[in-house]
Amino acid sequence: MRTVAALAFAVLAASWLFAAYPALDVAASRLFFNGSSFPIAGNPWVEALRTALIYAEDGGFVLVVIAWVASRRRPIANLQPRDWAFQAWVFLLGPGLMVNGVLKRLWGRARPFMTQDFGGQAQFSRAWEFADQCARNCSFVSGEAAGATALAISICMALRANKDRLPAYLYQMGLGFALLLPLVTAWQRMAAGRHYLSDVVLGTLLVALVAALLRWLYGPKAALKRC
Repeated sequence: MRTVAALAFAVLAASWLFAAYPALDVAASRLFFNGSSFPIAGNPWVEALRTALIYAEDGGFVLVVIAWVASRRRPIANLQPRDWAFQAWVFLLGPGLMVNGVLKRLWGRARPFMTQDFGGQAQFSRAWEFADQCARNCSFVSGEAAGATALAISICMALRANKDRLPAYLYQMGLGFALLLPLVTAWQRMAAGRHYLSDVVLGTLLVALVAALLRWLYGPKAALKRC
């Protein structure tokens, strides 16, 4: 419950900060703007990285579902069906329902490159502000940051469940990779002018909160392998 409370506070604090000081979003995006465009948006290497991350997130979800089904016969990666079910529900309720199903559909926030601040026609709207500046697949919050966070949680759980079987350096490298996933995704989306700082921060925190809530609801006897 402490983790749930801490993450809920983090979501509320971040929401208040970005809503009260919207200039933070614009200032952060300006770090990647050269006066006429977001140069990173046209970089083929960065776009290839983004594509790889998207495939990793989608593929990660598919593998989690497969492992959920297969683990009914025997544990997969030292994780039980309940552990894999938990991971699947994090993907479904976090990036799936909450982010792409609700927030991105209803909040209508224009992406940075679409706004007047960065050469577009749309008006800027702050975090959590209902707007009509985007019709579909809008900026608030970042679906890719949310997906990367869900994938990082899955990787972390698998590593934790097999900590005693892995060399220490591989375990640490795995944890570092899991941590880098949402960070690199957040950087790419901001650098390409596709998301504001609040989009990636709240996308990450909201999915982490969903995961914490699910773990709490599963109860102390769920035997979920913590990161």
